[in-house]
Amino acid sequence: MLRGEAHGVAFEARVDDRRLLPAVRACLPPGWKATRRPAAATLSLVHETFETTASQGEQRRRRVSGLSVRVDGQMLARGLSHAQALDVFESELQLSVARLARPEVFVHAGVVAVAGRAILLPGRSGAGKTTLVRALVAAGATYYSDEYAVLDREGRVHPYARRPSVRRRAGRKERTPVPRRRGRAGVPVGLVVATRYVPDARWAPVPLSAGERVLALLANTVPARDRPAEVLAVLARATGSARGFRTDRGAAARAARALLALVKHDAGIVAPPATELQESGPAWLRRV
Repeated sequence: MLRGEAHGVAFEARVDDRRLLPAVRACLPPGWKATRRPAAATLSLVHETFETTASQGEQRRRRVSGLSVRVDGQMLARGLSHAQALDVFESELQLSVARLARPEVFVHAGVVAVAGRAILLPGRSGAGKTTLVRALVAAGATYYSDEYAVLDREGRVHPYARRPSVRRRAGRKERTPVPRRRGRAGVPVGLVVATRYVPDARWAPVPLSAGERVLALLANTVPARDRPAEVLAVLARATGSARGFRTDRGAAARAARALLALVKHDAGIVAPPATELQESGPAWLRRV
């Protein structure tokens, strides 16, 4: 058994094989620490054997062995390989922390910072957040998270520097080391970008109004139903002085270059390179 705490949420991880503990520790939320507090969330990984039908419509049954994952006693998944079970365990534990944390508000979003302001990329799994975050960091941005934007009461974004997760073919996830250039303190939100990967898509930003910026985050906010009034107030503060746009994107490297050029131009750091902004352009900056 392992008991820890992250963002004020105490959790407990139970395994039936101590050899799993090193891998489990690698899945714990960033910044966690040991605690003796009673757990608000309990997750378990247990080796089990059960019977199942061989295929749909068949009566013949077969025995299946693998790892089962339970959250607060409720079966979530079973018959998993070690890699699959650890992936489910990590996602569910971090989701539990995101749901129960107070007063922080957790938003599903990739986050980087440029010139002391955060760029938020809201979206669920499969939207290409991690790929774009990695491209932005490679282009010079500071890494904050590839999964959650953690907002305090004033709407500032704090680091959630977990290991970036890249989904490979056949659904397999690959964890990469936390980038060296990573955030250490809270920063205000400068830009909200609602984007998704579409092969061969053109980079064509459409401005988001103040209300649309809030809605783009609200649709991806974990405790939105549990704390609606508080969440809306935090999101309004976070986006009050931010800009925002939506667009599909193609290759992550090209989108990252265009996005950083826009941000740096807006911050007065550099003039916009025409080759990068020809599809979004200064006209967009004037319209936002």
